[in-house]
Amino acid sequence: MTTNAILNLSETEIGETEMTSSSQSRWWQAVEARDASQDGSFVFAVSSTGVYCRPSCPSRRPRRENVAFFRRPDEAEKAGYRACLRCRPKSAGHGVAEEARAICRYIEQHLDEPLTLARLGTEFHQSPFHLQRKFKAVLGITPKAYADSCRMNQLKSNLRAGHSVTRAGETRAHASRVL
Repeated sequence: MTTNAILNLSETEIGETEMTSSSQSRWWQAVEARDASQDGSFVFAVSSTGVYCRPSCPSRRPRRENVAFFRRPDEAEKAGYRACLRCRPKSAGHGVAEEARAICRYIEQHLDEPLTLARLGTEFHQSPFHLQRKFKAVLGITPKAYADSCRMNQLKSNLRAGHSVTRAGETRAHASRVL
């Protein structure tokens, strides 16, 4: 099982896309398609309304000639636009991705322990339901599926390293009752 590409991006790659005409045309396509996977990578502002939105905003699509693109919400605000009250573009983006990345690192460090959603929720100061919902929105899989994937990768690497099946599977069997 693969993880979302957001975990593979370095800090400098997130939000540092060049403003070329090709990137603007890709961004416009994302706006037209209401592509939620692009939320947090850019915002678009509409000159006729003075509002900036996420690419996935459910509001009516503006005319292309009235749209300007910005990498971050603060850039749109400096240009004189205000945040959309419908899609709330300030709440999307790197904060949620960073939180999901921190949860992934925590899961990876505690694979040999029984992890539950309640424990993750306590650790990250969220309700278990809210944590799972946000995690799945960013990565496309649940924390349990991510932990299972990590354990399977660990099992495979132990087998490749020449460990016996019993020894390679000890960690996996010990913590299989998680989440």
